[in-house]
Amino acid sequence: MGPTPPLSTSENCDAAVVAPWGTPVESSPMLGLVGLVLCLVPVDTLTAFPPKFQVGQLNEDVVVQCDTLEPHISWTLNGEQDPMAELEPEGRNLTILGLDLPATGNYSCWAGPVLLDTTYVVLSDAREEEIDVSCQAESYHGSFHCSWPGPPSAVFRARLTRSDGSVGPWVPVAGGHGRFNASLADPSFCPFAEELRPLGLHLEGLSDTSYLSLSKHFFLRDIVRPDPPQELSLRWLGEQLHLAWAPPASWQRPTSYFVLLYHLQYELPNGTQVERFVEGVEETQVQVGAQRVRISCRDPYSPLAWSPWSPWQDLSTPR
Repeated sequence: MGPTPPLSTSENCDAAVVAPWGTPVESSPMLGLVGLVLCLVPVDTLTAFPPKFQVGQLNEDVVVQCDTLEPHISWTLNGEQDPMAELEPEGRNLTILGLDLPATGNYSCWAGPVLLDTTYVVLSDAREEEIDVSCQAESYHGSFHCSWPGPPSAVFRARLTRSDGSVGPWVPVAGGHGRFNASLADPSFCPFAEELRPLGLHLEGLSDTSYLSLSKHFFLRDIVRPDPPQELSLRWLGEQLHLAWAPPASWQRPTSYFVLLYHLQYELPNGTQVERFVEGVEETQVQVGAQRVRISCRDPYSPLAWSPWSPWQDLSTPR
């Protein structure tokens, strides 16, 4: 039999019972009993997506299989030889009778002291719509970044269905402080061609007790938000002061094809702000009497996604 870790207990056993993915639920005598049971169940905290896991439905039987040819094996749940779950071993299989929260976790099969195989068993979570996934691309290179909230104890992985219909590999997801981030790229994406097929983002998440699957489909053109314009500079042309800038370094080239619309915001001495819009140029005459200016940009065909503002540029330059 494998080593048995010490029994872990919750630090907040007398707090409100928390459902999978951190959703608070109202307390009741029955939920209080469940909370007490969960405080007594040893839990292996997930730090990475397990290579082998199994998803079951609440109160339904689940069969876990040990990947071995050993004729005599034993089982542990979260390191415990006698877990608080109703189990029926038979050969290489272990049947979990009526899967519930105390029966979720890391099932390990052993040949004496030798660990043979592990399977992480979780409950299906049907509340995918509660996960708000936000995606953004800096340009039309085919790469983008997504983020979403989630419980700190969860782990996620992501993969992409590309514009040519092929499916990419699963990639790990970084997380911290209740926020998860994934960067993906479509190597088949052509920035000069019309997008005919949306990209498909697929997420899988595991908490200590439950599983979540989520898909999100979108065209790259709908999530493009450029970086701010850069290299703002001033120069005099005769009696006129001109402001020049460069497109974001991350923006697709050539800019004669991937045109940007620029939004200039001037501030006058009395604090009034004056707006001006120019398209397809990288220099313009400065607003007369303005003290400072900042600039933003967007794809003129993606009207909902202005870039962040550039830093304010002081216009009090000597001639």
